[in-house]
Amino acid sequence: MIYDYFPELDGNQSIDNGKMGRQLFKGGGGGGTTVQKQSNELDPTVRPFVEYGLQEAKALYQTDTPQYYPYQTFVSPSQQTQSALQAAQNRALAGSPLVPAAQQQQLATIQGQNLGLNPYFANALQGAAGVATTQFQDALKNIASQASTAGRYGSGAMADLQSRASTNLAKELTSRAGELAYQNYAAERAAQERAIQAAPALAQADYADIQQLMNVGQTAEDYQRQALESDIARYEFGQNLPYTKLQSYLSAAYGAPMGQVSTSTSKSSGGK
Repeated sequence: MIYDYFPELDGNQSIDNGKMGRQLFKGGGGGGTTVQKQSNELDPTVRPFVEYGLQEAKALYQTDTPQYYPYQTFVSPSQQTQSALQAAQNRALAGSPLVPAAQQQQLATIQGQNLGLNPYFANALQGAAGVATTQFQDALKNIASQASTAGRYGSGAMADLQSRASTNLAKELTSRAGELAYQNYAAERAAQERAIQAAPALAQADYADIQQLMNVGQTAEDYQRQALESDIARYEFGQNLPYTKLQSYLSAAYGAPMGQVSTSTSKSSGGK
């Protein structure tokens, strides 16, 4: 048996995609010729739906849709937020009056400007001196009374006792003054040490207002970035719209279902 195909086909190539082939069967004697045609086309049952879908896709492609959302696509800061940001900015720019005042006082303490006598030192000493003076006066009266009783009033012994009492008073006053001065100096030195240890943290407080101002700026930049991203997205949507619509249209066209329809006809003819 000999096979004869159309010239555009060769070998055992299959027949599809709308191409038609012919196969001739030749036999000995008075055999006939059979012609078979095969093609791919839409199934008649789905053809109306496919044609309607392609028409709708074409109509959509020719319109100006889809369109980007025409209004603002980001949230603007509220009036409360704007007021808060403005207040925070003003506060950050002005700074806290407590910080420089504390730093100045801390610096004076570190420099030892308060190591001198306390301005209330005299008052504290006066109280202690009053007690010692009272005791001294009582001692003098007692010495005079005892000397008078012994008939030695105005004697050298009486003068010696009075001198001792005066010396004791001076020592007592000096001792009390020294104790108070020592306590004042020790307390101020302790405050000086604490001030030295707290100095780094207090110096760092300068950056709190700077950081707050930076936070305000970053919050404002976030709103500006949202607006910019919205504009970029709207621009890119417009740039890509023709390609998106064309791709959608071509996808609809290439995705149309295909069916296979075969027809056969026979005719008899004489042959070798």
